[in-house]
Amino acid sequence: MKTYARTVVFDGECGFCRRWVRRGKRLDWFRHIDWRPRLDPGLKAIYPKLDSQETLNRMISIGPGGKTYGGFFAVRDIMRHLPLTFLPSLFLYIPGVSLAGVPVYRWIAKNRHHFAGKPEESCGI
Repeated sequence: MKTYARTVVFDGECGFCRRWVRRGKRLDWFRHIDWRPRLDPGLKAIYPKLDSQETLNRMISIGPGGKTYGGFFAVRDIMRHLPLTFLPSLFLYIPGVSLAGVPVYRWIAKNRHHFAGKPEESCGI
């Protein structure tokens, strides 16, 4: 069984989320991230404390030691582990950037069904 640097849990029923995860997978050249939809049957066995409501509202990044990041902080953590986004991710660690990043992420997450694109990619929300 492959060991990953982290697991990313996303809303697999949302076209917007699936589209961004596809982009993330293309950037994950070394396959360090285990991308899992929130309703994956085996997910609860691996991460029993993972709240299904929380994973509906935001992306979660879980490190090998169990350290969990959600929302903006998950995106920042994911970017830090992808070769092409590593350097731009450093900008997101500048003190104060999260003051804007957190509300922007929340707004996008709340309105993601408007960005789904094609009708077959729409969210179930």
